[in-house]
Amino acid sequence: MRTFVAIDLPAHVKSEIFHEVENLRKQGYLVGTFTAKDNFHLTLKFLGDVPEEKIEEIKKKLSEIKFKKFSAKIGKIGFFPNENFIKIIWVGFDSAEVEKIQKMIEEKLKEFPSAFEKFSSHITLVRVKGTKKRKELKEHLDKINFRKLDFEVGEFVLMKSEVRQEGPTYKVLEKYNLE
Repeated sequence: MRTFVAIDLPAHVKSEIFHEVENLRKQGYLVGTFTAKDNFHLTLKFLGDVPEEKIEEIKKKLSEIKFKKFSAKIGKIGFFPNENFIKIIWVGFDSAEVEKIQKMIEEKLKEFPSAFEKFSSHITLVRVKGTKKRKELKEHLDKINFRKLDFEVGEFVLMKSEVRQEGPTYKVLEKYNLE
């Protein structure tokens, strides 16, 4: 079972991000796979394909994590690997606390190799296959501003991912409330 640990975003945050992504899609600056509105999240740890018999053990370890609720906000738009060769367009997830909880999760589940060379707090918006007007794309992205998207993080989740032809679907396997 393909699984990961994440922070799911509140509906109003997903809606605001989706609005900007739809505006970007309509401009026709790029060809790519746009993240579905319901799939916006912050991956804290990708576990990969996990045998079903290990899921209960993972749930137990994650339930041992004690962490206080914290404030977060959506930040600036960025690119992987860089703005001259765009393969992924993302938006930053700004919070001093997110790296702390990510490290706790990493430690609890250290038998699963990290998918990150270094953790980068971001939400994937588009997996880019090609750009048509890179200069115009960059100008459009520079104008996107999520200043008012502050919210409280009150939980993290263990998610199951099913890859389908029309794109991935995610299902929450377990929620972990923060104090």
